[in-house]
Amino acid sequence: MDSRYFFWNETSKPKTLKAHIDRALRSLFKAAAVQGAHAHRFRHTLATELLGRGASFEEVADILGNSPEIVRKHYGKWSMARQNRIGDLMQQVYFETPAVKPSKARVQ
Repeated sequence: MDSRYFFWNETSKPKTLKAHIDRALRSLFKAAAVQGAHAHRFRHTLATELLGRGASFEEVADILGNSPEIVRKHYGKWSMARQNRIGDLMQQVYFETPAVKPSKARVQ
């Protein structure tokens, strides 16, 4: 059976799927000796990494199942790479010579 989901065949209840995933992750975290790990902790990492690599708030929201407003509020300000990108853009606007000079508009 083809499914639109990677880890779910759409025949079991979502609650059952979550229980299986939680159990598998606990086992993985234990084997990796990651203390205090839980799936939600890695959600923040994923969001900030995606934003830092240029993903839009809408794209990250789609991945996380949130709204773009929630992503902007909770994850956007914490992405150092995103903040650096914004700083670089501001630097280009105010301190670098533009590659192409805009033509003067004629007012009639």
